[in-house]
Amino acid sequence: MDLFEEITKAKKDFPKVSVDSLSNEVKKYKFNYYQIFAIILFIIFFFLGIIFGNLFATCQTTSFYYSKTCIVTEFNFSLMLSIWFISLFVSTILFAIGHIITLLSSINNNLAKK
Repeated sequence: MDLFEEITKAKKDFPKVSVDSLSNEVKKYKFNYYQIFAIILFIIFFFLGIIFGNLFATCQTTSFYYSKTCIVTEFNFSLMLSIWFISLFVSTILFAIGHIITLLSSINNNLAKK
């Protein structure tokens, strides 16, 4: 049996996804201000990490006589990654606090109904 015939037999079509079902999935989630702030903060610090990695470049080759003079500089990946991970950590904590506040307010609403 040919390998390509096996592939065509086993191949299944992808499920059809409509735009309405995607928009309904997204509309289910309502973010409070802490969560929106955490997402915006992560996006800002993502780009800030790239900018700082370029601004504070590392020195690859120094001059022989003037050791503090850089001849060749390169992008500072360690600074960029550290800013990214710190911003991810802080944004995750802020997002979690916002989620806890949402859960507590929904518990409060459910208890107030009874």
